[in-house]
Amino acid sequence: SERMSSAEHIPLHPYFPTSLLLPDYVPPSRSTFSMLAQFGLFVLMVMGTAFAIVKRRKLGKSKTWTFMWFVASGLIHLIIEGYFVYNFKEISSQTSLLAECWKEYSYSDSRYMSGDIFIVVVEAVTVICWGPLSLIIAALIYFNHPARYIITFLVSAGQSYGCVLYFLTTLVEGAPHCSQNIIHFWGYFVGFNMPWIIIPFILMWNSGKEITRCVRLVHNSAPTGTKERKKKN
Repeated sequence: SERMSSAEHIPLHPYFPTSLLLPDYVPPSRSTFSMLAQFGLFVLMVMGTAFAIVKRRKLGKSKTWTFMWFVASGLIHLIIEGYFVYNFKEISSQTSLLAECWKEYSYSDSRYMSGDIFIVVVEAVTVICWGPLSLIIAALIYFNHPARYIITFLVSAGQSYGCVLYFLTTLVEGAPHCSQNIIHFWGYFVGFNMPWIIIPFILMWNSGKEITRCVRLVHNSAPTGTKERKKKN
């Protein structure tokens, strides 16, 4: 009976905490290298295609990189994160490439395997809102439309806010959902997510400066009477 009792406490999965119940878990059949290589190839193909599209416009280095960022970001949100949102209830038992990519990433955060409600909600918002809007921003950049600044600020604020909450909701507990492996924590958990904090903050700063400049320009070019009315308001 003691052997049976100890056997019952052996997790049937490689995730943390070890008390996590994943009765339908099926181990991945692909190697870590294979999954990371295919993910990297996907990102490179997307970035390369985006660059080939935007270079015809000769928009300058900053706008070109921003265009590429939003194309890649939008497709990652819609395809990879969209797969999770649609399949989160069965993902631990699935064997498709995207399911196994999520199993690999879940070494850094097992909440993706357990279908944690916060993760599902924040990912759903990302897929429904930030995915399509990222592609819209890319189109606005391509056509040099001024509306891109305010939408860039909105989407970047949403992305960075979601990422900050994502980090804090497990770190305040001591990161119990993360493997102690250095690669899993610093490579997957931190490394894969920090771009969606750092780059959005840079884009918010640049968009905020441009919006402020335009508002100041309009204000300074307004007739004197109009300025006085604005001050009173």
